[in-house]
Amino acid sequence: MGGAVLAIDFGTTSSAATLTDGVRRVQLREPGSGGWTWPSAVFFDGRKPVVGTAAVSRRRLRPGGFRDELKRHLGQGTPLYLAERPLRTVDLVTLILQAIREEAERVHGARVARAVITVPASYGPDDLRARDMLEAARNAGLPAAELVAEPVAAALAPVAGEPLPPGATVLVYDFGGGTFDAALVRLGAGDGAPHTVLGAAALDDCGGRDLDAAVIAHLRAAGGATLAGVLDAAEDADDDARLSAARDTMEFAEFARQLKHRVSAETAADDYFRAAGLVLRLDQQRLRLLAQPLLERTTDCCRRLLDDVRPGPVAAVVLVGGSSRLPGVTDHLARTLALPVRQAEDVEVAVSQGAGVWATGGAVLTATAQAPRPERQPLSWTLPAGPATVVEWLVGPGQRYTAGQVLGRVRAADGSLIDLAAAGAGRVQVQHAHQGDAVLTGDWIVTVDTTG
Repeated sequence: MGGAVLAIDFGTTSSAATLTDGVRRVQLREPGSGGWTWPSAVFFDGRKPVVGTAAVSRRRLRPGGFRDELKRHLGQGTPLYLAERPLRTVDLVTLILQAIREEAERVHGARVARAVITVPASYGPDDLRARDMLEAARNAGLPAAELVAEPVAAALAPVAGEPLPPGATVLVYDFGGGTFDAALVRLGAGDGAPHTVLGAAALDDCGGRDLDAAVIAHLRAAGGATLAGVLDAAEDADDDARLSAARDTMEFAEFARQLKHRVSAETAADDYFRAAGLVLRLDQQRLRLLAQPLLERTTDCCRRLLDDVRPGPVAAVVLVGGSSRLPGVTDHLARTLALPVRQAEDVEVAVSQGAGVWATGGAVLTATAQAPRPERQPLSWTLPAGPATVVEWLVGPGQRYTAGQVLGRVRAADGSLIDLAAAGAGRVQVQHAHQGDAVLTGDWIVTVDTTG
């Protein structure tokens, strides 16, 4: 796969990645589990951090050394504590992105430098969360990374059944582990025409983990004083008792999530929670009741988006995100939005698959140098409004280049990448802007010798 691009859906609870070169796409497996997703989690015991399944498997050893839901802390600037050490969220995200990059390079057999990372539709061009994500990507060895909104990527993912008609408008309903995103997207009319985002909305505190919290609260109430006595350490408890309670609480949260997953496919499920000696039960009717407030928030968000944009006929609601498989979601959407409902072929990895399509569909813009002059010539480029940032130079001083060759790459204010191509052949003399520098349209960025 020459010129491979790594497409990453970095999620609140789990992440997925697709490696693509425009001809074929390879969905990457997480080495620790063999599954299609990486738990977005880090474990640090004060010595060496581990991520993904390896982190999850160690969390009961030292609960204070485990952290997930990192995405919810991006842009906040406050440290997260693992093993009583303050660590930046950016650095923890970097560890996960680095693990994904290393697996991509193992599969590819060569370096992978370019990446597309999906982010919620609520991230704006100057959003601190977007800045943190790009910094994490750069630190993880992915300097040529760009961002794309999750629902936009989802609109490009394959859907179950008949393909959506070109030119149709769809409402992407992305119900993930930590956030909900909605977007109205007009599909390209064919012949490589791009998708058009008509509008987007998001809920940063509405996802599968919020339903997990409701399920945990319900089961804790069902367990009564017996369960509370196991999970709640007394005020005068010693360190060992507090550590035991923390481990049991962590185990109980996983117990509740497993019941929730079982009930998504079964009418009811029960299991034995050994730490408290209790059999606890969850049925599908109760799960629907617990999920109802979250579903109502998502459809209210969709209705506001439809009212604000007024897009005309909408062909379908397209479901992506692991939480969209909950029982009752399809019926609720069809009833409240009165639109046909379609599912992505694989709701959990649809966003990374769509990002892979986006990455190889001409998403990177190419800017061509302005009017060449003989011999030593200053080059400038026409760039989007606002300052762009130099990402990397691909042709160094003293090196020759051919007509149309990309000399370097900058990132626009909206996070997209722009290749800086030369109009004719020559040799680079001097680079006047370096990695991290801001440049504008018309700036003298590089001097070249067109005599070669």
